[in-house]
Amino acid sequence: MKIKPNENLSAYTTFKIGGPAKYFCVAKNSDDIREALLFAKQEKLPVLVLGGGSNMLVSDRGFAGLAVKIDLRGWQAQERGDSVFLTAAAGENWDNLVELAVKKAWWGIENLSHIPGKVGAIAVQNVGAYGQEASQVIDKVEVLEKQSGKIFKFRNRDCGFAYRASIFNTTQRGKFIILSITFKLSRLPRPNLWYRDLSSRFSGKHPSLADIRRAVIEIRNKKFPFPTGPKNGNAGSFFKNIIIDQKQFQRLGAKISESMGNDALDFLNHKAILMHKHFKIPAAPVLEICGLKGLNNKQAKINQAQPLVMLNFSGKAKAADVLGLAAKVLKTVKEKTGVILDLEPELVGFSPAELKKYGIID
Repeated sequence: MKIKPNENLSAYTTFKIGGPAKYFCVAKNSDDIREALLFAKQEKLPVLVLGGGSNMLVSDRGFAGLAVKIDLRGWQAQERGDSVFLTAAAGENWDNLVELAVKKAWWGIENLSHIPGKVGAIAVQNVGAYGQEASQVIDKVEVLEKQSGKIFKFRNRDCGFAYRASIFNTTQRGKFIILSITFKLSRLPRPNLWYRDLSSRFSGKHPSLADIRRAVIEIRNKKFPFPTGPKNGNAGSFFKNIIIDQKQFQRLGAKISESMGNDALDFLNHKAILMHKHFKIPAAPVLEICGLKGLNNKQAKINQAQPLVMLNFSGKAKAADVLGLAAKVLKTVKEKTGVILDLEPELVGFSPAELKKYGIID
């Protein structure tokens, strides 16, 4: 395995932003990973694990450590009754795996079509879309512990899955590197159509797996510019949706009615989703009622069609452009609604002072 100095990380993220890593390597198996970790330990360097780079913003200065791109490949499937246990290596392309499952008539991940990135990241962030979360179909996650180099397997219940969260990005952040994920899929039709965009499209119909995947791709293409080509780089959703309780929801409504009027309140109430004792407020309509669609800061811009997405629309944006724009969004939303939005992408190579300057942290 070759360890290279000063490799520019912009080529390895979907945002197409970021300075150089002090060192960089590509790991194709667990032994490569161990070798990389040993090098980092000897050189006293922090380690950045890269998959598809789709949920990440790297500083213009880059990363003062070793960036390890995980390129483990391969998949296998085992049928047990009506279930299919599909195991895929962390470096496999996620959407290719979804396409495979659809062609094989394996139900369970079709609503997660057309999401950029690699398989390994799916468990880290508990990726979700269109009424489906990865945690609903993950059976187990195989990991390598950085400190010892040992391999462990976590069952679903051990992963601490929550909204856009798992132990891999919260309590055990940075401790493990994911090697593979096993998904429990179904051979029996189990269409998940409760999400508004899908339920309206398929009302009274019985769509096939291919129909659902095709619909999800079409819907996402209208909202999310898929990060391909030299322009329109993005990190997917840049702001997390809002989860609040009944009292917080009432306070939010009162604040919006006061600052923006009843039309804005009615619009947001229509978008709110009741989940047990909590409300899920999609961040996109919050940005919309705050007049933030299309807002730009130098070479970074809020996407007009789907304001959750921040664009490197020229292909020349800097990380500073993105954080400057994020700062404007956070300030405006807080002033008009009282809501403090959380950012979704991992921020790499930024100092606490920088993040404080932009209002990302207190």
